[in-house]
Amino acid sequence: MDTKDDTINIESTAEPGRSRNPKPHVVSMQEEAQDDAIHIQLTWRSWMVVFVSCFAIVAQVYVVVAAGSVIAFIVRELGQPSISGWIIQGPLLMQTVLSPLVGRLSDVLDRKLFATIPPLIAVAGSIICAKATSMSMLIGGGILIGITLATISIVQSIPSEILPLKYRTVANGCAFLGGAVGGLVGGLGAGAVANVNPTGWRLIFWIQAGLHGATALGLFAFYWPKKRTDYPKMSFKEYVWACDPIGSVLFIAGATLMLIALNWAGGTYAWSNPHVYAPLTVGIVLILAFCIYEWKGRSDGMVAHVFFSNGPNFWLATFAFAVEGWIFYSAVNSVTPQIILNLGFEDNSWDIAVRQLSYQLPSLSFSLVVTWWATRFKDLRSPLVVTYAIFLIATICFANIRPSWGTPQIIFAVLSGIGTSGPLTLLVAAVQFTSPHAFLSTATGLAFSARAIGGAFGSAVINAIINGRLNSHYAGDVSSAAIDAGLPSSSVSTLLEVMGSGTLSSTLTGKGVPGANESIMNAAWQASYWSFARAYRLGWWSVVPFVALATVAVACMSGVKELMTEHVEATVERDVPENHAGEKGFDE
Repeated sequence: MDTKDDTINIESTAEPGRSRNPKPHVVSMQEEAQDDAIHIQLTWRSWMVVFVSCFAIVAQVYVVVAAGSVIAFIVRELGQPSISGWIIQGPLLMQTVLSPLVGRLSDVLDRKLFATIPPLIAVAGSIICAKATSMSMLIGGGILIGITLATISIVQSIPSEILPLKYRTVANGCAFLGGAVGGLVGGLGAGAVANVNPTGWRLIFWIQAGLHGATALGLFAFYWPKKRTDYPKMSFKEYVWACDPIGSVLFIAGATLMLIALNWAGGTYAWSNPHVYAPLTVGIVLILAFCIYEWKGRSDGMVAHVFFSNGPNFWLATFAFAVEGWIFYSAVNSVTPQIILNLGFEDNSWDIAVRQLSYQLPSLSFSLVVTWWATRFKDLRSPLVVTYAIFLIATICFANIRPSWGTPQIIFAVLSGIGTSGPLTLLVAAVQFTSPHAFLSTATGLAFSARAIGGAFGSAVINAIINGRLNSHYAGDVSSAAIDAGLPSSSVSTLLEVMGSGTLSSTLTGKGVPGANESIMNAAWQASYWSFARAYRLGWWSVVPFVALATVAVACMSGVKELMTEHVEATVERDVPENHAGEKGFDE
């Protein structure tokens, strides 16, 4: 058996006459995977903790999907559409900027504490949102909910550390299933409650309160990890330093400014407005300073150098995950529902939610295949390359969308679901395989922050492309078609107003538009569909190069077969072989 000097513990390296400053002494994942690789019998305790962690992810994804799908209904009651984007951007901002820090705190201090308390804060935030009397109050509640979203770095690390490394793909596959279920329930549930009455959207936040409360209760009741000694006892100052305060400040400030700028660029301000380019520029400079500091300033910071000690997998997987965020948050989650509505495939929130099952169900189902392959053959690279290639095909198909392609759109959505199942299931596992246990949640948090930042850039870029095309062509396309069909030019402004608040079925008779009839309305709506289609085509084409780059990135990743061993980093089982417990520094 390896000696204790080979274990992954943080030790004091103080020099005589100098203040004690603990630095991490770590070995690579290759060495850790072989260290103390003794079989541990998994019982209901381990699987219950996996279930509770996945339930936490269900709740977190529900937050984003459910609220995001009913923003239009919220605006109808509370008004202030100019800031309505912060209903989603607020919680996502909290996740993006705090995930690495929360992960680092859980690595250094206590995993259970930082996993259990934030959901209780989210309960309070959900109640505030449910009882909101203004958009500002709703956004404020969402910020509180966002605190629990930052614990994704913890709840996706817990299953990975309590199961053997050979099941790390299973752990992340279960986490993905939790997210897929959360998205499924969020989409359908939000569409259902929004149709109950004009204030039905408030039920979404009451449901959130229950989900977050159950998460906190489940983690408190079942997650009892043995005491770890990855870090020695330190003073308060030493604990603060171990959490990388300089890197944390640079990252939080830079990411916050960039995300605020990109959210404003999504429609509130033009890219040339100081509200956009000033914080964006400062944010990028701060992120660059963060990168330089993590490179030259310290080797054990948030981006620990050990992540890069055995190949390029960390940065390749993180880049691919950022691209996946770019794709998902912009094209898949935002633009696809707009395509369904604005190309006339469906005309109400419930039918759109049902149609989106063509994406969600294949994504959920194919993740099982991806997880099985990766676990059975200890191979992450092949399923990642295949699924990214499938998604590349889907993006090219969407980039040629037509108003007459109602059925093909469903097929494209199926391909998209299959294409995103691989990255969401395996990329986090790939990142975690680069990180020793002492940095596990930190690495996981960095991956999710990269994904969210990629999503913010993707949303801003694709919205700018689509809105730019619509602003310059939509009114002319529709008015020209209507006038050619016989509509008086004096009625064009009224026509555009009526079409902007209705659908083909509700405006077909031309009621409220002087001089309009059924044939004129049909011509106007067909022109509208084509104008939207051309805009969405441009948006999807902007995604294609990034999908191709991500495909190349995952193809260049190294294999992880030698890492998928019996080694368990932090078991919750009670009957642990004595030598194993002693080697890992567990204390009953």
